Amino acid sequence: MVTPTPETIKLQGGSLSLDFANSTDWTEDQAIVETQDVLLEPDSLERWGERMGIAGRPGGADELELARGLRSALHAIFSALARGQEPDQFSLSRLRFAYAQAVAAGTLVRQADGDFGLEWSREETRRVRFAVAADAVALLADPARMARLHRCPGRDCGWVFLDTSGRRRWCSMQSCGSREKMRRMYARKRAAAVRAPGGPAEPATG
Repeated sequence: MVTPTPETIKLQGGSLSLDFANSTDWTEDQAIVETQDVLLEPDSLERWGERMGIAGRPGGADELELARGLRSALHAIFSALARGQEPDQFSLSRLRFAYAQAVAAGTLVRQADGDFGLEWSREETRRVRFAVAADAVALLADPARMARLHRCPGRDCGWVFLDTSGRRRWCSMQSCGSREKMRRMYARKRAAAVRAPGGPAEPATG
């Protein structure tokens, strides 16, 4: 399995905050799959932010830790909502804390689409985290987009994404979808081999 980096990890979420939540893979119980985590190196947050056009000055180990905490909160929030459940209050509090800081430090400016939004100086060491938090709050306030929110059922994936086609089940058919098809094909072949004359014997029952 190829180890991703901030520059190469796939962007399948459909929004900034979902792509940030997807900057690692997740097990079913929401534990991080560290071999797929792109926010481990000291400069990884700034590298990811540079790719997304939201980088500020390096914030150091403390800021990286806060950003990783926000990532866990966002994944928990959007995973719960994708399953029709209520998010836990601790995760919501983490997002609220980051968003309150973002509002206090930001300025309102007109965006390229004509709407107003928060912006922060390129000298701001918390710029990546602030941009992600602001995007998450905007997404949560958008019922049309939230109605398209899904969580990938792939094993040890757990990515969250917006299904804009109305037919998307997996984060990617080329990865999780393909692996699931292969697992099902293998299971069908094994079941057929067990049923066939001379095939593997069924386990004895006591």
